[in-house]
Amino acid sequence: MAEKKTKTKAQKKKRKRTRPQKRQSRLTRAQAWLPTYEGTHIVRAYRKKFNVDTVCAVRELSEIGYKFKEGYVENLLKAEMTRREQLKQKKAEEKLSKQHLNNNEEQNDLFYYIAGYTSGGAPYGITWKEMGLNPYENENEDNNNNDYPKKANKENT
Repeated sequence: MAEKKTKTKAQKKKRKRTRPQKRQSRLTRAQAWLPTYEGTHIVRAYRKKFNVDTVCAVRELSEIGYKFKEGYVENLLKAEMTRREQLKQKKAEEKLSKQHLNNNEEQNDLFYYIAGYTSGGAPYGITWKEMGLNPYENENEDNNNNDYPKKANKENT
């Protein structure tokens, strides 16, 4: 006998809400919330309560009739733009350093490839000189102007 599957209320009412409907309902709730707020950092509280960013919070508070002090909005938006730039710069630096670490985790200024470490912590492996390269030089580049000449084969000399 087949079991009858029952759907939960959430599964039955699963309809996609569009962004304007969410915003409209948020504005309605914000109009009721605004008179009850007693703090001094209204934009921060609005951001946290309704899960929006600073720019959206300022715009929506203005739309529902909140009057900001002169210059407050400009300072707030300027600080937000600075924060975003710093975040973007930090992410770029992290990405660059992560990329650098991934590329060179088995190299240093003396060793082209570090095969391992002794019990005392000293690295061992293939040196840059043994490879005939300058430190961090690409193997595919021309090696005409380097300080470490390649070893000559005994058969050729």
